[in-house]
Amino acid sequence: MTLQAAVRPAPTLFVLILVSMAQPIGMNMYLPAIADIRVDLSTSAAMVQLTLSLYLAATAIGQLVIGPASDIYGRRPVLLAGMATFVAGSLVCASAETIEVLIAGRVVQAIGGCAGISLARAMVRDIYGAEASASMIGYVTMGMAVAPLITPVLGGLVHEAAGFGVLVFVVAYLRLGETRPRGGTSTGFTNWAREAGRLMKLRDFWIFAGSGAILSAVFFSFIAGGPVVSTEVFGLSPSMFGLYFVMITVGYISGNFLAGRLSRRLGVTRMIRLGSGVCLVAVGCVAVLFRLGASHPVALFVPTLFAGLGNGIALPNAISGAISVRPDLAGTAAGLSGAFQVGAGAVVAVIVGLLLDLEGDAHSVWPLVMPMLTSAVLSAALALVVDDARLRASPPPPH
Repeated sequence: MTLQAAVRPAPTLFVLILVSMAQPIGMNMYLPAIADIRVDLSTSAAMVQLTLSLYLAATAIGQLVIGPASDIYGRRPVLLAGMATFVAGSLVCASAETIEVLIAGRVVQAIGGCAGISLARAMVRDIYGAEASASMIGYVTMGMAVAPLITPVLGGLVHEAAGFGVLVFVVAYLRLGETRPRGGTSTGFTNWAREAGRLMKLRDFWIFAGSGAILSAVFFSFIAGGPVVSTEVFGLSPSMFGLYFVMITVGYISGNFLAGRLSRRLGVTRMIRLGSGVCLVAVGCVAVLFRLGASHPVALFVPTLFAGLGNGIALPNAISGAISVRPDLAGTAAGLSGAFQVGAGAVVAVIVGLLLDLEGDAHSVWPLVMPMLTSAVLSAALALVVDDARLRASPPPPH
């Protein structure tokens, strides 16, 4: 461990929550201003949509690079570089006079911001054991979920995103020491590639990472199809959809809180099974209600609130399991599992869109419900083969 890392303390949970909020704040900060962006930059709705879709794509790809880099070079320098990149991208967005420049700034912003997501999770695993890290990741993901709720209040301006990035950089510089375990993959890329290859062959890693990805697909299905179904089937205004959607976010945050409180006591396996089961029952209720002829939005949104609750319970534990299979490669595992989650979301969003197009003018809820139900069934099935027995024997690594 370097002298520079040694004189700084291990990051507190508050610092880890703060750095993890950069990416969701960057993603959501500008959403209230989307209509103005289209007019101010004289562009099309499709081009404005690229500012979001490419942001998500860059987040997925960025995690594939940032996680491994932190295993090779250390968490602290990679995180600081990421936050500096986030600030630079935010400033480009704030000064953009064309949609092309704004899109480029958004990509840079996403690459920098995703460092907070991956490395906050890896640092939690560096500091805590497997089951303790599941509890801590629950609180971290709760902070990430709160971020989209507070960003509209902050004004919907990318200037605030840059300011938040500067704040995170300063706090991280002053309060974040190196957490990568001694004896990790610091000897260079060749050693990392060899060890990462072994990680990719481990069945447990794929089960935990796959569980997290499929759980995320339930939520992303709703994100992709919920606004369309709400408008075309239920006739809700965008503001009413927003009010209903808050219910689901509250469910997810509540699940994160329960994960934080219960994961150490119940264990990773039980929490994944509990959350996946709650999610499956909730989405199953949606399918049954509409099969019986329900036509009110409450029949969709109230059960989906409980689907969010189950997702919030299980997802932090799935992440903890993925990054605990090989603690010395926690950064790589965090980057890969995070990319899988975003990738699964992107795939299911395309599927929902295609199903909505095939449905045509029928105005049905099933293009939304079927991908959610399929993902929930697969998640519950995968939860049955999750086994954290080996993780429980894994103590926190030395520093």
